[in-house]
This record gives sequence, C-alpha cells and structure tokens, in this order.
Amino acid sequence: MPSRHRLQLGGTTYTVVVEEQDDRLLITVDDEEPLVVDATTSGLPGRLSLLIDGVPHSAYVSLEGDVVHVATGGRSFAFAPARAGARGRGAAAGHADEEGQITSPLAGVVIDVRVQAGDELEAGQTVCVVEAMKMQNEVHIPRPGTVTAVHCTAGQRVERAELLVEYEGAG
Repeated sequence: MPSRHRLQLGGTTYTVVVEEQDDRLLITVDDEEPLVVDATTSGLPGRLSLLIDGVPHSAYVSLEGDVVHVATGGRSFAFAPARAGARGRGAAAGHADEEGQITSPLAGVVIDVRVQAGDELEAGQTVCVVEAMKMQNEVHIPRPGTVTAVHCTAGQRVERAELLVEYEGAG
C-alpha cells in the first residue's frame, strides 16, 4: 500500500508517494514521473547504495530529530515534515487549522491513531494516518504541544476539515 508524505526542503513543500513494487520502491514527487529505486545498506552506518532508474548512486543519511539529512553527489539536503499551512494543506488548500486543533486534510478513513490525551509531542510528529483512494496520509502536529483530546479512532470515516486531535501548545 502506498504511503504519502509531505516534506519541506528549502522552504518548498513536496508531496512524496512511496510504493513498494517487487523488490524496489516507486517514488513519485508531486506530479512528476515516478522513479524506480532499489536501495540497500552498504554495511557502513548511514550509507545507502541506490539504483535510481538504473543509474547507481550512493548517499549518506542521518536523522536529527524529525529532520532527515541526505548527502549525495557532493550536495546535501535537509528534509523535514511539512507543517500545517504548507502548500496543499492549510490555507493554500482553502482550509487552515485553528490554533490547538488538528483537522483531517481530506475525506477518508482513519487507519492509525498514534497519540492519546496527555502525550507530549514535538513539532511534525504524526498524530494519525488517514487513508483516501488507497493512499496513506500522515497527519502531523504543526508545533510542539500536549495532546488534550483525541476525536478519532481507527476505522472511522472522516470528512475534510473534521477535528481529529486537540492540543495545547508548549510554552
């Protein structure tokens, strides 16, 4: 089943869809042509050997909080989960969450709830996963905070902009 991720790179938000296909990954960024990727670890921590559309590459990957750092081909990149209000979600999509509320970005079915009242979360952590048209969409908390109420359960059908989680911002 494909997984859908919203990532920020240099202030721009991208939608990345990852789908397993045989022993490879099919990765689509926004509406571009999908890339066929075969990734294996090389034995060194953080180093990956990649075959992207048949061309060999290597990359070094490290995690710092919720930011993934990737170095490849003499360039480095820092990917972070997209925050509410980024392109395709929030105001640009015609809807912005109220402070302290996290709503569904689209109509679908909640397939996983990853928080409960009282959980303290960092910005960008996933609170639940909503599936729509066989695509899994992670829903993130936009800033650090403590969950005060959870209004969804796994298997529940939700509409776009329906309240999923309430939180109190940290600080």
